[in-house]
Amino acid sequence: MADFKHLFGPVLSRRLGISLGVDLIPHKTCPLDCIYCEAGKTTNHTLKREMFYPVSEIISELKAYLISSPKLDYITFSGSGEPLLYSGIGAVIKWIKENYSDYKIALITNSILLKDEPVRDEIINVDLIVPSIDAADQETFRKINRPVEGLDIEEVLHGMELF
Repeated sequence: MADFKHLFGPVLSRRLGISLGVDLIPHKTCPLDCIYCEAGKTTNHTLKREMFYPVSEIISELKAYLISSPKLDYITFSGSGEPLLYSGIGAVIKWIKENYSDYKIALITNSILLKDEPVRDEIINVDLIVPSIDAADQETFRKINRPVEGLDIEEVLHGMELF
């Protein structure tokens, strides 16, 4: 694969088959600092959604890769932090659906932002959403996930239920 800033793989995943990864956010930008995170300690501990990179930059890389019609089971939003923090995710999803509708889209999320209706609306056309949750009570949530200040597990659980 050529040098891409936002794409990785494709990787063979036991859950997703052949998956092209799309990393939409700067390294370790997340509302959680989980004790087990394979990507290491969170360096940008935030709940604030941002346009970290221009949507056109992400689309340009996807276009350059997908033009050759690679065999993929999924284009997967994941990476080194929480992909739903990228405020342009809805536009990228829409572009894929409009231009490469043969590909299925997956989203791996820690579920934190599912409580926000605009976020839920942006991802409604994702084919497979793989949410995670590690705790059902605030004390365990604090110990395992080390959330940003003020984040309540009940809100997270309610957001998952709404979605």
